[in-house]
Amino acid sequence: MGTARRRDLLVEILEQVRRSYKFVVVGYVVMPEHVHLLLGEPDRRNPSVVVQVLKQRLNRRLLRNSPEADPAQGCLWKNERPEIWQRRFYDFVV
Repeated sequence: MGTARRRDLLVEILEQVRRSYKFVVVGYVVMPEHVHLLLGEPDRRNPSVVVQVLKQRLNRRLLRNSPEADPAQGCLWKNERPEIWQRRFYDFVV
């Protein structure tokens, strides 16, 4: 999340997902290479689904708006797809 644009997009999408899955965001910290979220239990689904949806929506928006995306191929990368997220998130009960 190393740029202000990516950070702002993450916050925007987090709010969309929060409304959709009906959970409380107690707090969050956006770091250059990762994010910390303190979330309440969602009314719909579970925290894993919420994080999955958040990551997917952000990926799609970033890839769609990327200057490296090949217009002839839609959202596919010309060369190698950059990794935005780690494969797994880690959750802890607080």
